[in-house]
Amino acid sequence: GRVWEWLKPWVIIEKEGLRIGITGAATTGTERMSFPEHIKGLEFRNEILSLQKAVDELRARGVDLVVALVHTGLPYDPKEGYQKLLQTTRESVIQGGYINAMEIAHYVKGIDVLLGGHLHKGYPQPWEDPVNHTVCLQNYANGGNLGWVDFLIHWPTKSIAGYELPIDQNDLLLLQQDQFWPDSIVAAYLAKQQAIYEKEYREIIGEARTSLPRSSVGEAPLNNLIVDAMRQRSETDFAFMNFGGIRADIKAGPVTREQIFKVLPFGNEIVTFQCNGAFLKRIIERRIAGGGRGLVISGGKVIFNKNLPDGQRVVYMEIGGQPLEPDKMYRVATNDYLMEGNAGLEMLKEIPRSEVAFTGIKVSEALIEYFRQNSPVRGNVDGRWKKDNSAQPDAEWLEKFPPQVKTELSPDASSHQPGGY
Repeated sequence: GRVWEWLKPWVIIEKEGLRIGITGAATTGTERMSFPEHIKGLEFRNEILSLQKAVDELRARGVDLVVALVHTGLPYDPKEGYQKLLQTTRESVIQGGYINAMEIAHYVKGIDVLLGGHLHKGYPQPWEDPVNHTVCLQNYANGGNLGWVDFLIHWPTKSIAGYELPIDQNDLLLLQQDQFWPDSIVAAYLAKQQAIYEKEYREIIGEARTSLPRSSVGEAPLNNLIVDAMRQRSETDFAFMNFGGIRADIKAGPVTREQIFKVLPFGNEIVTFQCNGAFLKRIIERRIAGGGRGLVISGGKVIFNKNLPDGQRVVYMEIGGQPLEPDKMYRVATNDYLMEGNAGLEMLKEIPRSEVAFTGIKVSEALIEYFRQNSPVRGNVDGRWKKDNSAQPDAEWLEKFPPQVKTELSPDASSHQPGGY
């Protein structure tokens, strides 16, 4: 019920004779994307209601302009997004769950400039709400560009009269050395600090004989390699993880700790548990229902048909070269992020924690050890994850796993979270 003492709901700065109020909001989706222990005791309140309160407080203190920084993004197609917005009401948006930056700009009165994010999608030109005239800006991610807009101020009213873009009607500048040379003193200082802090990360831990790309929709050499390393390290029958946890590719050649960190930046831990084949199939079905993309797997093979009803899409599955058995117990490895019920796998929270082994081994460390022991490493794609929209289950499979009336929808089908992490 109280705001943290160190957390400021807004600040006021004075520049060029203007009093500028700055406020912001995190997405309420944070609650669904975080480990429970990381957000224990915290409330993530509606962005529109909270921002309106902050904007009203700033206006009451006599600010000339209000800037809002929000960790939520504009629709990928602003024109299409606004047409959908016109079909909504403020109340329906507030009650609907995920709120995007366009909805904030439209339903929060009094914001002059809105800076969005979260979706890692940049827009070369601002989008302006036709009703409130809030100017919305959004960059790409990971320092890929610098956003630059010059605002024109109408001094009698101290309000925004328009804006200018620096080059070619584009507010996104690429940060390349042929455009922006680094300051020599700052560059030398940074190089010195990098040498200290990145020494361990530059240690070569192995070699990739071929390039190891990743995929967010199915099999890929790096996907397979990571879960193979998890399964080998944990000595389990089967392993799985989410696509969103793999964040970079590995090029052919020497491999360093720094590269592994870029691939697996979240520090997730390997956890193991036991379950029967019916429960394991339920996990797979959950991730391919609706628009779900599935999982990265090791130790088995899955064939599925997206044209079949949710809950009945797996037409064949095997573990260790043998067909999946509904009552047989399997030893399974995954990461602690999924074990907490994230990415739609709420059923994993049904497993008593007394029956879950938290190994203390990070997924990244398992991959590093795999490179140390098996270099040079070659990538492979072996058909372990196969989408076949003409495949049908045979009679034996249907006898083992009869169709269920009740199904569970995929998070990618029912959630607006980018990437379905």
